[in-house]
Amino acid sequence: MSTALGVDLGGTHLRLALVVLGDAPARSFERRIALPPETDAITVADLLAEAIRAISREAHLDDPLPVGIGVAGMLRGDTGVVTVAPNLGWREVPFRALLEERLPKQPIRLFNDLDAIAYGEYAFGAGRSVEDVLCVFAGTGIGAGIVAHGQIVEGAGHVAVEIGHTKVVVGENARRCGCGARGCLEAYVGGQNLEARVRAELAGGRSSVALTLAGTAAAVHAGHLDMAACQGDAYANELWDEIAPLLGLALANAVTLLDPG
Repeated sequence: MSTALGVDLGGTHLRLALVVLGDAPARSFERRIALPPETDAITVADLLAEAIRAISREAHLDDPLPVGIGVAGMLRGDTGVVTVAPNLGWREVPFRALLEERLPKQPIRLFNDLDAIAYGEYAFGAGRSVEDVLCVFAGTGIGAGIVAHGQIVEGAGHVAVEIGHTKVVVGENARRCGCGARGCLEAYVGGQNLEARVRAELAGGRSSVALTLAGTAAAVHAGHLDMAACQGDAYANELWDEIAPLLGLALANAVTLLDPG
């Protein structure tokens, strides 16, 4: 049996779980922490270190467990430096070093979050029966990971198969992405960018049932757009007609390039 702490560091939340692998995989002692609007690395390191200590106390752990952290961003090899995390607004952050200052005895390793998710699906989830797995995650951003012949394909910056930053629109009018480039899939389909666009358009005078459902333009999220589209809302359906083919195109191209099982 082996035990570890797994952490998902996304654009809006921290999620932690004590993972115990034995005859039957089991998880307990979970945490979900909303990140503050200003997600500076010092604040996140403080929140995460305290959550790790809290879970360790609850689980009556005598020795520090290894901690694996999936980060929504580009990493500099195995140095523990987050080179770019667009949805956190981070550039060149030595995040592992920040955590090691707070948890000096804890073995810590950083992974690209989609590499971690893809390997989890390969080892324990939907991909258990095959050796080649493509995993795509649509949330605050759009990410992907791949397992080929049973091995994670990381790339030099740990962002191989970063489908969210493939280009689906070109030209000077293409939407700006959090990575700094224009025309990325994430700029159109990622939850954070989509919500920012919709809120601005509704505040600017566009009409939609989503606005009624949310109460204010500042409160609208993608779920409201789904509900509005189901009610035949013209704005929501116009938006989905624009961006759904972009996601479909990116997924179809990824399948063609990678030939997953």
